[in-house]
Amino acid sequence: MTYSELKDNSDFEQIVSIKHDELKMFLADEVEKQPRWAKIANMFQITGLLVFMIGGFKASMIYIKYHNIPNLLWFFYGLLFTFTFLVIIHEIIHAITYLMIGARKLSFGVVWRKFMFYVTADRFVVDEKKFKLVALAPAVVVGILTLFGMAIFYNQPLFYFFIPIFGLHFIFCGGDFALLCFYQNRSDRKIYTFDVKEEGKTYFYGEK
Repeated sequence: MTYSELKDNSDFEQIVSIKHDELKMFLADEVEKQPRWAKIANMFQITGLLVFMIGGFKASMIYIKYHNIPNLLWFFYGLLFTFTFLVIIHEIIHAITYLMIGARKLSFGVVWRKFMFYVTADRFVVDEKKFKLVALAPAVVVGILTLFGMAIFYNQPLFYFFIPIFGLHFIFCGGDFALLCFYQNRSDRKIYTFDVKEEGKTYFYGEK
């Protein structure tokens, strides 16, 4: 369904429109209802934090006990990478997934005061199935690649580079999982969504 078809379709109505800089506040209400996707997100985030803390503790203990600094250095390199290049990679994966499902007018945005980054597909209508692909792509791709990296470099200093990436990236994915909660909280309705770039808003339309 195209943007014009959805807007003119009398069988659908606007559920909500959200300004991009107010997205976090809106999603917090969706997560509070604790649908399944919120529980899955919590599980991944807790697991990631445990991996991060255990990895950091182990690298620190090796340094304290043996004065072996490469493990700890690679851990901090991974931490630096997580808060710089990984942010860009995360959004690029979203963008590539959008391109794969047919979107073309893509743009990137940031709300610095909330450290929130996003990609929009102007007036490109997405159903729930395609939205899940876009939302989950970074979590799946980065998760698999970091696990693969840890497996290859196990018992080597470079192993510790992947620990912060794996451990903290799932926290970065919190907004993606929260958006899926929006759909799950309205599982009885068929919902479409699209962005309008010049308005800085995301719209959700559902069957009446």
